[in-house]
Amino acid sequence: MVLVTVGSIELVRRPHSFLHSLRFKLLIASLTLLVIPWIGYLYLLEIEDSLRQAQETLLLSRAEIVANLLNDRLTAEENQTLLASDDKATTSLYVHPLEQAPVADGYPEEWGNLITQTRRYLASETSTDAVSFELLAGYHQEYLYLLMLVSDTTLTYPIPGGPLTSGDHLILALPGSVRKSRQYLLGTSAPGWIRVLQTDNLQSETAIRGEWQETSTGYNVELRIPLAMVDRGLSLAVINKDNINDKPRGIAATSGWQTNANLARLVMPSLPSEKLLRGLDSDSHRYTILNRQRQVVGRHGDLPKPEPSQTTFTSRILSALLVERPISNEYKREHAGHMDGPEIRQALNGRGNVHRYRTRRSQSAILSAAYPLYNSEKISGAILVEQTTHTILFMQQTALERLLTSTLLLFLITGGTLFMLASYLTRRITRLSRKFSRTVSQDGRIIGPVSSTTNNDELGELEQSFASVLQRLQGYNSYLEAMASRLAHEFRTPLAMVQSSLENLQADDEKAAQKRYTGRALEGTHRLQLILNRLREATRLEQALQGAELKTVNMTELCHSLCEGYRLSHPSIQFQCQFTDTHLQAFVAPELISQAMDKLVGNAVDFHTPSTPIHIMLTQQDEKLFIHITNQGPPLPEGMHDALFQSMISIRKLNDNEPHLGLGLYLVRLIAEFHNGQVMAKNTKDGVRFNLALPRVLSTARDKNAEFLTG
Repeated sequence: MVLVTVGSIELVRRPHSFLHSLRFKLLIASLTLLVIPWIGYLYLLEIEDSLRQAQETLLLSRAEIVANLLNDRLTAEENQTLLASDDKATTSLYVHPLEQAPVADGYPEEWGNLITQTRRYLASETSTDAVSFELLAGYHQEYLYLLMLVSDTTLTYPIPGGPLTSGDHLILALPGSVRKSRQYLLGTSAPGWIRVLQTDNLQSETAIRGEWQETSTGYNVELRIPLAMVDRGLSLAVINKDNINDKPRGIAATSGWQTNANLARLVMPSLPSEKLLRGLDSDSHRYTILNRQRQVVGRHGDLPKPEPSQTTFTSRILSALLVERPISNEYKREHAGHMDGPEIRQALNGRGNVHRYRTRRSQSAILSAAYPLYNSEKISGAILVEQTTHTILFMQQTALERLLTSTLLLFLITGGTLFMLASYLTRRITRLSRKFSRTVSQDGRIIGPVSSTTNNDELGELEQSFASVLQRLQGYNSYLEAMASRLAHEFRTPLAMVQSSLENLQADDEKAAQKRYTGRALEGTHRLQLILNRLREATRLEQALQGAELKTVNMTELCHSLCEGYRLSHPSIQFQCQFTDTHLQAFVAPELISQAMDKLVGNAVDFHTPSTPIHIMLTQQDEKLFIHITNQGPPLPEGMHDALFQSMISIRKLNDNEPHLGLGLYLVRLIAEFHNGQVMAKNTKDGVRFNLALPRVLSTARDKNAEFLTG
């Protein structure tokens, strides 16, 4: 603890610890920023729940709308197709609509993005790697197109002109007229166009065309079949032989091919409802039409796959913090011809429902909404609408990562900034306290130089205010010291005259001498009375300012009238008056302005060079009026331009018979400040000019005057 004495006041300065400093308090305040991520996390969880519920509701509503559209558009024949029951036809092959017909040349490039929709079939023999193929089906106008990507390590072609069954070949089965299917052999003795023979009579079938092309993993077969021959049933089988005339090493087939019932059921989007589905959003939704046996009879759209997210430090933290939502059943419906699920079963029972499925290697889920389709108030099938939730999950995780990263960064920046700002303010306040403590002595005197900073903030204004107060106090102290000396000088001469006159009067008995001494004593008392009158005049003026009435005055007429009065009162002096406008008005007290001009003109008369004129001018600049009074004569001493308007300051000769207390220009300054103006003095080329500046409009002058007089 340090005891500091300033004048008669003792100040106790205690050393500040870090826990009581501004830096620590601002640092604690910055910790409140950590509440932001926690509140944001809770808010995002609520938003996620709301988004999940909203997504489920919207998806079920979408399924209901699509179901109502299908109910209105489906014909009786199409509904009968949905109602058709065939428990054995569990195998289905989806046929894609094609915008353009591909050329049956054995190359898959023309199938474009559909190449990813192939379905793989493996051999049914013991050696499953003997042969396999991927099948992709599509239709355009009146033809069905099939693309087979066969994987076969050993290619065996039949002998030219020999039976196709002696080498690698294909069996195509189409619906027959009776229960038995129509079967065709497809093969070739060399890459190129394939031969198509009926198995019954080995006659060529020219309606079916195709081409065989070798690949690095086997061969490709591309076929074109008229839709009229298919009748929504088809089977393909690949027979693999390693040597001619050997038994098949493996057979891979889409289904059985002996009877019509064994054929794979073709699911073709030929219903008008499929055209309606094409107009729906297929980028983020997938639409599937199911019959009563839960078989796929129509499909449109695809589910977007979530992009692999980058594993970062914040994502690992969020993965540990995020609550994992329980999801039943794993999603296994890709390329499925038969679907099942709780929402599908409830839809086929007459009630729409939404179910959530989880996916492998992803935190997102798949929402599946099913709604029943009706035919004459009888359920004919269901519409299934699917959508992934990885968008919501990605948005949540991205928002949380940004929130956590931004908050940590904001905390570091804000906390560090507040700490540095507190340190900076603490140093400035401490420096300010020490600076002004050293300026004032223990007895209250200002012993050091008073300087202010150039900073424009609040602390800078505080320091400038302290410096201004100290400067005014320093000037007031100097004024008091100078006033005592000046008053002592002014009173010394008349008092000496009175004292010496009374002493001589007492010692001399002659009447003439007594009369002379009495006159000198009266002269001394007259000078003392004059000094007291001028002091009283200054006091009365300060009191008169409080009750002065302001009004709009034509300053041109006022100055012209005063100028004529000066010419009459000083006939030996030439006054040159110049006015730029005849209607310059201001809101002033005319008697005070007249008194100020009397003081300035009297000062100019006292200091002007004989036989030289005194100039009085009235000008206007911006929103101010300027009264210029110029005289030719001795210039002002250096450094006296501003001090001249202080109380008890005079530059007249001390041996002048008249007492001069330096109150005249001080009163002019009071009058100018009362009108929110100012008075200035400066040296000209051959004399001195006084400028009295007054604002033209002073609507709030009375409030400002009251503030000026009380301050």
